[in-house]
Amino acid sequence: MTELMVACALSGILITAITTYSVQSHISLSTLQHATAIEEDARALQDTISRHLSRAGFIENVTMLTPFSTLANTNHTVSNVALGYRAGETLNSCITFSYDRDSSGAITESQDELFGYRLHDKSIEYRVGGKTCTQGGWFDLTDPNTVEVTQFAISNLHKGSWGSAYEINISLRSVINPNVVTSNTFVVEALNER
Repeated sequence: MTELMVACALSGILITAITTYSVQSHISLSTLQHATAIEEDARALQDTISRHLSRAGFIENVTMLTPFSTLANTNHTVSNVALGYRAGETLNSCITFSYDRDSSGAITESQDELFGYRLHDKSIEYRVGGKTCTQGGWFDLTDPNTVEVTQFAISNLHKGSWGSAYEINISLRSVINPNVVTSNTFVVEALNER
């Protein structure tokens, strides 16, 4: 009988240890998955913003030696890069710009040639239909149910005859696990924008 009680006690200790280890492993895996997801979101934001902003001011021009001109070299009324902010957000937390996406030789006010990104309600939103930084009607680029944007700031590092350079700071925090945070700072050169 004593041997049976010892065996049961040892089995109970072993089961408790295995259960504790499994729970701790699950928590660690979950934290790692959240951290990976947040890092992926930050990289995707950096890629998307860099890809579009680097083309700011581009206008297709097949008659020139170089296949593009810039807004500064033409008489276009569509504005190029502008920094602003939405009411209640920090200064320079919105950037709007345009480029000749369809290579038609002109920037039109169509939805697919007017771009922008802004911070609003702890999300990064993208511009729709030529809206200004202060107007509503932008769409979420980040998912506010999983990611909270704690910083989105743009600064113009340099503006010269070759174009402009913008420094962008993005900080994200997991809504599910607030201990998971990431911050990225990157520079985008808009060679067409003068």
